[in-house]
Amino acid sequence: MTRSFCASLVALIAIASTPLCAQLACSVSGTSGKCSPDVSLSVPATITNPALLAFTVSPSTTLTATATVTDMDDVTGMSTGSVATITVQGNRTWSISVKGNSALWTATGTGAWASKPVSDLHWSLTPTGASTALSTIASTLMTGSPSGGTPVNVYFRPVVHWLTDKPGNYTMGITFTITAP
Repeated sequence: MTRSFCASLVALIAIASTPLCAQLACSVSGTSGKCSPDVSLSVPATITNPALLAFTVSPSTTLTATATVTDMDDVTGMSTGSVATITVQGNRTWSISVKGNSALWTATGTGAWASKPVSDLHWSLTPTGASTALSTIASTLMTGSPSGGTPVNVYFRPVVHWLTDKPGNYTMGITFTITAP
């Protein structure tokens, strides 16, 4: 008795699949019904795993804060600033930088300070204490290793001044950039 086998192996992770066929002829004698030769595929499976990197920032629209009397002239920024949560997923090392989109805040409202500098927005990876002034030049916010993603909070604390920050609304665009070596 002669049997022919055609094997087609499809990777469940449909990144790449390779159909494979092997021909085998064997003779079966007796009642066992088993062929004795082994089938060996020279390329049993192929997968292409590209460099993967993704990150999310939440909220993705607006970070808001309202100054209080105790926030005024605090050099590390308001104690009641805003929090953005960043999650990175990647199969390689990565770095995220942050920068302000303009040298000056956009000020609206009668008497609002139109010359409020970008450096009046500070960021930190801790809710209180030392912070870093934002700039129009990107600075490293955080770095990481390959992982499935762990959320990290970034605290944005505007600095407000009694003498210059007159009543009004102040806005500053922020850009996060992810890079991989």
